[in-house]
Amino acid sequence: MFKFLLSAVAVGAALASASTVAAPSTPSITWKPQNYSFVDVNIYGRGSYKQLIQAKDEVNIQIEWNAWSGKGGDSYQVYFDNELVNEGQLSPGSKSGVISFPYKKSGRHQLQIALCDETGCVKSATKPIVIADTDGGHLAPLPLNVNPNNKQFDTDPNTVVGAYFVEWGIYGRKFDVTQIPADNLTHLLYGFIPICGPNESLAEIENGNSLRALNLACGGSEDYEVVIHDPWAAVQKALPGVSSSDPIRGTYAQLMALKQRNPDLKILPSVGGWTLSDPFFDFDNKANRDTFVKSMREFLTTWKFYDGIDVDWEFPGGDGANPNLGSDKDGEVYVTLMKELRIMLDDLEAQTGREYELTSAIGSGWDKIEDVDYQQAAQYMDYIFAMTYDFHGGWNNVTGHQTGIYCGSHLSADECNGTGVDENGEPRKGPAYTLDNAVKLLLEQGVPSEKLVIGAAMYGRGWEGVKPENATIAGNPMTAPANGKLRGSTSQGVWEAGVIDYKGLKSHMIGATEQGVNGFEVGYDEQAQAAYVWNQQKGTLVTYDSPRSVQAKGRYVREHNLGGLFAWEIDADNGDILNAMHEGLAGKSTPVPPKNYAPTLELTSEVNVISGATTQLVANATDPEGKPLTYLWQGDSALTLTANNETLVITAPEITKDAVYTVNLTVSDGVNDVTASVKVMVSAPVVENKAPSVAEVTDIVVDENSEVALSVVASDPEGKTLSYSWQVPGHSIVGSGSEVVLKTSEVEQDQRVTGSVTVTDGVNTVEREFSVTVKNTETTPDPTPEPGKTTWNANTVYVGGNIVWYNGVQYKARWWTKGAVPSNGGVWQEIIPDDGSVRDWRSDLVYTGGDQVSHNGIKYQARWWTRGQVPGSNAVWRKL
Repeated sequence: MFKFLLSAVAVGAALASASTVAAPSTPSITWKPQNYSFVDVNIYGRGSYKQLIQAKDEVNIQIEWNAWSGKGGDSYQVYFDNELVNEGQLSPGSKSGVISFPYKKSGRHQLQIALCDETGCVKSATKPIVIADTDGGHLAPLPLNVNPNNKQFDTDPNTVVGAYFVEWGIYGRKFDVTQIPADNLTHLLYGFIPICGPNESLAEIENGNSLRALNLACGGSEDYEVVIHDPWAAVQKALPGVSSSDPIRGTYAQLMALKQRNPDLKILPSVGGWTLSDPFFDFDNKANRDTFVKSMREFLTTWKFYDGIDVDWEFPGGDGANPNLGSDKDGEVYVTLMKELRIMLDDLEAQTGREYELTSAIGSGWDKIEDVDYQQAAQYMDYIFAMTYDFHGGWNNVTGHQTGIYCGSHLSADECNGTGVDENGEPRKGPAYTLDNAVKLLLEQGVPSEKLVIGAAMYGRGWEGVKPENATIAGNPMTAPANGKLRGSTSQGVWEAGVIDYKGLKSHMIGATEQGVNGFEVGYDEQAQAAYVWNQQKGTLVTYDSPRSVQAKGRYVREHNLGGLFAWEIDADNGDILNAMHEGLAGKSTPVPPKNYAPTLELTSEVNVISGATTQLVANATDPEGKPLTYLWQGDSALTLTANNETLVITAPEITKDAVYTVNLTVSDGVNDVTASVKVMVSAPVVENKAPSVAEVTDIVVDENSEVALSVVASDPEGKTLSYSWQVPGHSIVGSGSEVVLKTSEVEQDQRVTGSVTVTDGVNTVEREFSVTVKNTETTPDPTPEPGKTTWNANTVYVGGNIVWYNGVQYKARWWTKGAVPSNGGVWQEIIPDDGSVRDWRSDLVYTGGDQVSHNGIKYQARWWTRGQVPGSNAVWRKL
């Protein structure tokens, strides 16, 4: 290996390359929306659950970027809200590309990328990125729009206050999740999740349309897997509180946002129900149970806002919607199913770090309770929801309290207790249907009282033809027969014959004063703790839960140390029943107002406009509580801003160079403020770029082995910075810019060459040529070669890079030469062996920073380029 002493040309080039160190280019993210989802929903499709819903464990972030000018970069970084989430290498000097990486967490962020090299990193402008998942992490807290009749209560995590919300409520009732008084609930039960397979009980609903919809949803699914019954309602329909551009919509999206508002609210998918319980009766087959349990696990991992499972098997042992189903084995199968679900949920808890509840709604008649050992089942469950309603109704013409706590005053002690014989002389098999009797039977089985939750009815059941003259006890409608189900219209709250929503009851039968309207009288059975209304003239009777009876149920819960109260169904209430649930449980009204959430604000991070033109910004802001918002727009003084609430018109200034300004927006609900900034990129008018003006360069005559100054006069019409490149063939240029130094080489005879200077403004280039005459000043012959090894020949032509020996010293030609003696330097460069030796200093050689020499027995090291300066007499040399 050899170490070369650099020539003056090489030194000049090194100095020029080190003179400028530029930062990497500023990257720009393309306009394409950055929206991703862990669950892909075919929003406008029609098909099966598995065709419409595709879940995945991670999303693949794809960020297309460009750097329109500058030197590019060698690596990148990705930031979400100024937090580094990914980084990697690029091909050196990259100015465009696509950054791709997997990501596993939902959220709504401000995205930036940074382009980096050895000098540092430069960030892009921000851009919104949405990574949707079913935990709702990308959503703002759901704004609620509840009936103002609902009071505000504290919820106790140790006391259940639950309610059912039904999937079909968004249609006729026009009741969506924003109308649920969720702040007053601990549990929300979503009805219903169907099980694929035999579902004959569903055929009678909506003239078979409901069954046809389920068969469509189950396409591609195995029997005993769960699906969404109505994808349009659950995940496709745009509903209040969630942007219609969100990748997941419907009630499920609302429930995700509700989780952001109420993270402690337990939301449970209720599987089965009255007309969807048929497949449960096939669960004596373990393979069918295994399919169901596996499917439930997949369902919960797909829909992460759910907090467990509620099983609504109506009913183990039979007497459900399908009279042909039911077996003595069902009770044992029910217990086994709860055990297997609990094992699955425990395993899922270990995987996710979350807690999952297992609950079940059960029939409360003695004949339903005796079919299952609920003590055994309860060990795997968090709560048992005893459906302490539907005790009497329009399925027959026998009147009675549909949700009484105790036996009514019209019943004998034997009828109440289930003793003695009935009207046919047959021994009674069990006690009357009441809340108290159901609770006693379950507690006698050994069900822990704190796991037992009792039900309240947010609706009434009624009959027609109940005439006072037919009553066996005067004035007591529960002793008079009926001749058919309650009739009415949906505007009155009657959505099916025999059933009326509580709010319909309140408006059309009970009245604001609780005294009755439209010919109805309000009654209350003090013994049963049960309410009713009766129009004696028309013969219309409705039995229901009133605020008074529900308060009594709440007191019953406290007296018997039960788990709490739940209700069917929340869309039928006007607030009276839920208020009464809290009041009966002695719930305290919230002493402080509900939490005021900050508004949400979406605003583009960058806008482009040309000089003197206008552009418009539109902010998308909402308040979770629906409060009115104020908008404060502010910006750099050079901009002209015209604001109208969420809209801002920007007029750019007249400029000659591109400029960047800033506009800030503050949105306030009167308590909380949110802000956002927008970069306003103003482009100057495009002006034709004219070439530089360059004067002629004077021809020169110069001696060999000497120096002379070269200069050129140039200017740019647009005032741009100019760069210069000089060339004189066979000779050296030192320096850069409009003035340089020409160092001539040795010539054998007078020589004339054409030099040039190239001037550029970065776009246009102008070249000027000039003549250089180099005079040969050597008049004496070459000295006689000294003794030693010599391969050099005066008659041989050598070119740059050729190596010769001359008097025992090795030389390398810098450029073309013939006849020049190597020991004279100039065109020849001495090669110093890289053996640690230090050669004597010579005045004719060029040295660069770091070169070492010996002079007068003392070693020196060059600090920078030098030639002819004696060591020890000049600062360029440092004594070693």
